[in-house]
Amino acid sequence: MSKKITTSDISNRLGISRNTVSKALNNHHGITEETKRKVIEQAVAMGYKKVKLPSLDDPPGTVNLAKSIAYVTKSHLHVSGFWMNVMRGVEQIISSSGYEMKLSFIKEEDIHSLGLPHILGNGIEGFIVAGSITKLYTEKLIDLPLPKVFININPDISLSELNADVVFMENEDSMFRITRHLIQTGHSDIAFIGDISSCRSFLERWLGFQRAVLEAKLTIDPNHFIISDSTDNYQSYEDIVHSLSSMERLPSAFVCVNDRTALHVIKYLNEIGKRVPEDIAVSGFDQINEAEFLGYTLTTVSNDEYQLGVRSAEQLLQRLKDPDRPYETVRLSTKVFFGESTRSRYSAGL
Repeated sequence: MSKKITTSDISNRLGISRNTVSKALNNHHGITEETKRKVIEQAVAMGYKKVKLPSLDDPPGTVNLAKSIAYVTKSHLHVSGFWMNVMRGVEQIISSSGYEMKLSFIKEEDIHSLGLPHILGNGIEGFIVAGSITKLYTEKLIDLPLPKVFININPDISLSELNADVVFMENEDSMFRITRHLIQTGHSDIAFIGDISSCRSFLERWLGFQRAVLEAKLTIDPNHFIISDSTDNYQSYEDIVHSLSSMERLPSAFVCVNDRTALHVIKYLNEIGKRVPEDIAVSGFDQINEAEFLGYTLTTVSNDEYQLGVRSAEQLLQRLKDPDRPYETVRLSTKVFFGESTRSRYSAGL
């Protein structure tokens, strides 16, 4: 059984007093906003169950009798800045609309046993599900008679038959443009890497890659399609090393499902003496801050995760007002950034 996280655990991790942690979690006026932010982020990352995101417009001690909306997610997702920003976007709209946002974390054992969060049966008006979960568990959530919005979703769920709203960033066309750019600048041996079974967004990026390859009538080595299930969705360095070290030969370019995968690929290439982009080009997706330390710019796709949260919350509020309106699949626009990591093979002298 997993250990229950306490305020003492949070204070020990941050190196601050338990009293400060308690005050920060209760939006005490004597605690700086920066400290509140750090405490809340750490509490969420550790899976602390009693986090209530404060509305900074409310004076300390205000009694909140607002109706509640649940934000449901797997706790490990919120270690990343991406999902923290999504959650803040949701909270901003929820709190400014007179609702209280309640967090609910799904554990792996809940997913395997199909045990739904208790909070969803506790007077919640509706809920938002952040991140992809297994098909069976997603179907259990869909069957609940509550308004709901999914931010991303399992790829095995049919969007045409989905009785719920879902919000994405645009994926397919952005990845199509990156792959077409690589082809137009001299690459014909291109690999794609990403666990396309883990979420709909990754699947759509794979489809964008395939469309560009099909348009160019390229024949790609099937061994360069690294798309099978992985222990960590190819988000861990160990997964990348295992996959790439088994290749008989490396491609001239890697199209990675996101920036974190791209950074792991670049690290591996550096360790085996390959240069980016002189020897091998690499692209990503999501424009994460860690890519700023490469020493060159990474070809990637920028999106606004805060607005992803905002739009998802707005979608749920619309659903609450008009439950019989047709369900919608919403895709927010993105922007492709062509960086130095995919410089032309011709300009690199290859």
